[in-house]
Amino acid sequence: IIGHHMVLQRDLEMPIWGWADPGAEVTVAISGQNHQAKADDKGKWQVKLAPMKGSFHAMRMTIQSKGESIVLSNIVVGEVWVCSGQSNMQWSVDRSDDADLEIATANYPNIRLISVPQTGTQELQEDFKGQWDICTPETVGQFSGVGYFFGRQLHQTLGVPIGLIDNAWGGSSAEAWVARDVLEADSRF
Repeated sequence: IIGHHMVLQRDLEMPIWGWADPGAEVTVAISGQNHQAKADDKGKWQVKLAPMKGSFHAMRMTIQSKGESIVLSNIVVGEVWVCSGQSNMQWSVDRSDDADLEIATANYPNIRLISVPQTGTQELQEDFKGQWDICTPETVGQFSGVGYFFGRQLHQTLGVPIGLIDNAWGGSSAEAWVARDVLEADSRF
């Protein structure tokens, strides 16, 4: 979920995390901020970015460790929303009313979209394969219709970039959306 074209949540400390060799020093730099972390014995590290104001100005983030760098580009700051649920949230833009018109006019470079793959597992996941896409007629069709229309309204009303995370799965059981330890603690489940 940390990648090119991402949207960072405005006005809050933002965690940035990743993996490196155990014990490795990691530096994260963005917009005048420089943060250091040390990877734990499993290689996990995390820093927290200081709060930033909403901005359409595209930024770069550099993550460095042991002489290697990853540079993430076209990062903006605004509102980030999770579009999660079952079939009503999964219903895509290309299946919505006036889909042809909605798709043809979906040219919003400061609305960014990412979809979480539908992977059934009982284990907590630390990462997934996905990428942030800029909202265009080519990228919006399979995205959550409710998520997109909500995000577009927020973008037009608030005047800030919008990041939308589609994590909807139609027909999934309600229990799948509840933490396993919560279910195990309740004798009814």
